[in-house]
Amino acid sequence: MDSERPPPAGARQLRAPALSLDLMPPELIALTLDFLIPRPPEIGETRPVAYHQLMADEPWFDFTRCRRGLHSICRVSRRLDALARPLLYRVVALWDPTSMILFLRTLCDKPDYSVWTRYISCHVTLTSLSVIRDFRDLLPDLLPSFRPAFGPGVLITAASHLVESLAHGLPLIIASGIHGTGPFASLPQAIMRLILMLLTKVETVLLQVPITDDEPEYDVLCGDFAGIANKFHEDPYGSPFQNIHTLLLQGDPELLAQIEEDECECEVPEVWGAQPRRYAALFASFPKLTTLEVSSDDGVWSTALDEPPHTIFAADGSLPPPFMPNIRHIYLHNSVAYPGDLHHLLLNAPRLETLYMAPRGDASLHEELDDNSTNAHPEALDIALADHAKHLRNLDVSWEDIKGFATLVGPDGRLTALAGMESLQTLCVQMALLYGNPAAVLETPLADLLPPNLVELALEDWWWPNVVLLDEMPDWTSEQKVRHYQAQHGYRVSALRTLMEFARDVRARLCHLKKVVLLCRIPWTWVLESAVPLEFHFENVKAMFLSQGVQFSVKSDEV
Repeated sequence: MDSERPPPAGARQLRAPALSLDLMPPELIALTLDFLIPRPPEIGETRPVAYHQLMADEPWFDFTRCRRGLHSICRVSRRLDALARPLLYRVVALWDPTSMILFLRTLCDKPDYSVWTRYISCHVTLTSLSVIRDFRDLLPDLLPSFRPAFGPGVLITAASHLVESLAHGLPLIIASGIHGTGPFASLPQAIMRLILMLLTKVETVLLQVPITDDEPEYDVLCGDFAGIANKFHEDPYGSPFQNIHTLLLQGDPELLAQIEEDECECEVPEVWGAQPRRYAALFASFPKLTTLEVSSDDGVWSTALDEPPHTIFAADGSLPPPFMPNIRHIYLHNSVAYPGDLHHLLLNAPRLETLYMAPRGDASLHEELDDNSTNAHPEALDIALADHAKHLRNLDVSWEDIKGFATLVGPDGRLTALAGMESLQTLCVQMALLYGNPAAVLETPLADLLPPNLVELALEDWWWPNVVLLDEMPDWTSEQKVRHYQAQHGYRVSALRTLMEFARDVRARLCHLKKVVLLCRIPWTWVLESAVPLEFHFENVKAMFLSQGVQFSVKSDEV
């Protein structure tokens, strides 16, 4: 066939063009580079160790590799640099004083870079004496390398003035010595404030904050922010911090680890942790702030700083104004907040839509009421849910034990207000907070205790007496697990009956419900090793829920 003949002698053969990045559409390159934007670890993580010591499963491993990859791409060509460099500065983590100073230098020298950052985290405690000393030692060497840009604009002028004042005043400040209240003590806070001022498009900010009184709070930083907001009072849209919608206050995780391991050289108070109420000026300075996350808070959410947690009235007998009036979403990680504290939190966040609290453990709770009453305490969480949570859409709170605090939950230690919360759509709640005790499971239909407009429900199979098992359970022998399983037969029967009745009623009673999850904290209540898997008991329950158009699943802590 003609198609099989070789080309005539001397004929030119057409070749496919060589593949080249220069020929690829910029949209395709940008889409590929997006995968290299680093995702920062969750709040509460300690800062990373040396780059080569990080293991693949460590939180900072992917973050550091993504940043190095983007940095390498920036050096390939001008075209790739233009595409990759904005992504390199999209997520910024400051791990030590050196990185803070160098990042400020970059922003001062190249202010056009400042519009690229959307997330920034600071993983040093700015009032720590060791951090202050590091700034003192580093600035004389690094400050001469600053080349601030000149041009119009309040922020560029402010950066130039700070660098100039440091250059002139640094020798005198250093000579005066380093003290917690000395003239140099507030410099780390001033540098952090200027960094945030220059990042005009930043949306999420993580600040590491003190958790003991040995390190002062960020009063200077909060005062500076309030002063900046006042200067722009007549032109609020020209003020910095216009795009910050999420603030993460991270209680110093390294000091936390030392305290929990009894290796802390500081004097550890009975109750310790981050103190979010002291950052009210910071909240007010961010006009778009709607989300607050806190790790390792001290549990106190009242506005009366110098009074016991249960004191909520001002000197004239009136309620003080809320210090989180615009916050919509609050997430508490590793918290010691007890039910009465969450009462104060709801008072101080009247527009709250999401409340999440993961407990640190109840050993640090500050006081016991020692009240045998079955009535709710005036500052019970149940009362706050009924009176001050009209906008709440998502609720997830739990405790290991409420011994001595039952009346601060609600009557008989139950959250009776849930059934009347029409705005609530997602709920994660312990069975003990609904019924009080296992014997009450058969007394009231589950649907009677739940909000009418729920979309998703997570029920945690947890009862206060089980707290004694948490420490023992990891050391149980097979025989002990079998004995516990056998002893829980009656409870399983009553719990499954309640779930089955709930599944039959769910479509008529909770017409919006789409998903139900049962979370089992004590796996051996439902699991018999090598004989009975977790899902075995719930096959009929799952089928009944499916017949009503509701997904049902059961999960357990690691077996």
